[in-house]
Amino acid sequence: MLKQTLCALCFLSLVACSSTKKNETDPESKSSSIITQKLATNFKRNGITLEWDCSWGTGFSQATCSKGNISAIEVTAYAPSFGNSEANREVAFGVAHDVALTKLNRFIQDDVSSSRVMVTMSKNIEKANDNIKSKILSEKAVSISDEDPFPRSNLAIRENANDVIRTITESIRSQSSGILRGVRTVDERIVDSQTVATTIRWDKDSEQAVRELRKRIR
Repeated sequence: MLKQTLCALCFLSLVACSSTKKNETDPESKSSSIITQKLATNFKRNGITLEWDCSWGTGFSQATCSKGNISAIEVTAYAPSFGNSEANREVAFGVAHDVALTKLNRFIQDDVSSSRVMVTMSKNIEKANDNIKSKILSEKAVSISDEDPFPRSNLAIRENANDVIRTITESIRSQSSGILRGVRTVDERIVDSQTVATTIRWDKDSEQAVRELRKRIR
C-alpha cells in the first residue's frame, strides 16, 4: 500500500513539472516586445474610386468604352475606435465620415505651400591678457634671476572662442475648402477589431436630387 502511494505521488509530481515546463516554454504565453510588433498584413484599404460614362457610340464592352463625363465618385476612409463600446463605435463612424469628406475635398482642390528658412548665428569671443615686465627709466640697474618674485610676468595669453549655430526649418502647409452637395453615405462597416470604415458617394442622381430639394425646400 505504501509503495502504491509513493508511486502515485511521484507520478503527480512528474505531471506537474512537465505541465509547468510546457507553459514556461510555450511561445504563445509570452507577450512580444513593442519593437517586434507589426501591423496586420491582411488589412486592405480602399481610397477614391471614379466612375465614368462611355462616350456616344462606345461602351459595347469594357474594352471599347471611351471615357466621357464622370458619373460617380466613391471615397472610403477609416478611423480607430479606441474601444468596443457603443459610444466608441458611433464616434469612430463620425470621424471616418469627416475624414472621407476631407479626402474628397482635397481630391477636388488642395492648396499646398512649402517654405524653408535657414537661420545662422555666429558668436566670436576673443580675450587677451598680457603680463609684461618693463624696466623703469632710471640709472638703477634691474637684475632678473631665476628666483623671480613675479613668475607670471612676461606672459601673453590669448583665448578665442567661436560658436556657430545653424537652424533649418521646413514647413509644408496644406489647405482645402469647398461646398460638397449631393454627397451621401452608402456604407458603414467594422473592418477590424477596433477599426471602422465609411464610404461616401457622389453621383449625378444625388446631385439632381439636391437641386430639386433646394427648389422645393427653402
